[in-house]
Amino acid sequence: MNYTQSLRYLNAFINLEKLNQLPKNAFFNLKRMAYFLQIAGHPEKKFFPILIAGTTGKGSTGFFLESILKANGMRVGYYHSPHIEDPRERIRVQGTMLSKKLWAEGLSEIHRLLEKKPLPLSLGVMTYFEVLTFLAILVFSKTGIQIGIFEIGLGGRLDATNILKAPLVLLTPIHLDHEAFLGHTIAKIAAEKAGIIKPHNHVVIGWQSREALPVICAAVRKNQGCLWKAKPVSHAAIGLAGAFQKKNAGMALKAAEILRRHFHFPICPKSSDQGLLSMNWKGRMETFRGYGREFILDGAHNPISAMQLVHEARNIPRKHPPWLIFGAMSDKNSRKMLEILGGYFSGLILVQIQNYRAKTLGNLIEETKGLFKYVLAAQNIKEAIRLFKTVSTSGSAALITGSFYLVGEARRILKHGSI
Repeated sequence: MNYTQSLRYLNAFINLEKLNQLPKNAFFNLKRMAYFLQIAGHPEKKFFPILIAGTTGKGSTGFFLESILKANGMRVGYYHSPHIEDPRERIRVQGTMLSKKLWAEGLSEIHRLLEKKPLPLSLGVMTYFEVLTFLAILVFSKTGIQIGIFEIGLGGRLDATNILKAPLVLLTPIHLDHEAFLGHTIAKIAAEKAGIIKPHNHVVIGWQSREALPVICAAVRKNQGCLWKAKPVSHAAIGLAGAFQKKNAGMALKAAEILRRHFHFPICPKSSDQGLLSMNWKGRMETFRGYGREFILDGAHNPISAMQLVHEARNIPRKHPPWLIFGAMSDKNSRKMLEILGGYFSGLILVQIQNYRAKTLGNLIEETKGLFKYVLAAQNIKEAIRLFKTVSTSGSAALITGSFYLVGEARRILKHGSI
């Protein structure tokens, strides 16, 4: 298959990310991933795996850890989701998204494997996320990766990535999110996410709520593991904007320390600090300038992330009050997010994200009642940027947030200045 053909092949698999409600669906199990690894000869055994679960900060924590390991001369792979613009972003080798050549070769090999040894009917249907997860494992095994970092997609216990027997796992702060899938209390969600903890694991946590912490501690004790508490970075500069990123960087540093002390990887603290300065991470307090204005893109998509954004925005001096450009997916608690954001932003432009899982403008407008002084609506992000340009003065800023899908749409436009 060439690259275009490989995309069509991948998109033919069922994509749970595009479906609304599948809380008890049989798609969520690890049997298909186990079959994949078996017919491929267990490629996961060729590198050291690390798993990262949580509600907020997973992606940035993984990015910091990837950067630290690169700075120490490690060959590192990083698998995360969702992507911002290109699905190849999800699989990174040495800090760069997968090439079209490696992408097509990997999916071609998967196609050949499944043709030779088809998935038994009793195991159901392979999903988009499972194929991508297996592609990451396959690519890492073939490119000499020493350490593979895997961000959990949904939950933990039954996520496709949890097929990996990771000796080191990280749990970022756990809050309410994906309740239909994981449970309606923080404790239940924490139990699902703590499902990545296996016997004798090293487990790194940062701040955790009083509901989540006992669940995590119980899982560590049950598995006779070691629990490590990370502190925010205070001694070194970091490359990603936002004070909250110091917490994510601290978790990555603690993980690197464990890799050095307990798994004997050649990691130097000075090189690790240098790795924290990396900046090439899309959609996390990322700034674009154009049309005489500033646009800040952040993929915050739950209430706790919205709180962090407001805290960060308050610390940035502005000549003019910033506007908010917002869209959300239907499974997100956008009402609560808008309540939080309404405490700081007075002007709001609502956007219809171009995805059939997106929340409609009508629903978003209903959720904003009484929260903002000015509310406008746009059918797409291009129209929203035009509206912002019309209602604001030169030098004004807009924060675009609510979904990584929205950030991706905005980024494509702002990169090329095509409104």
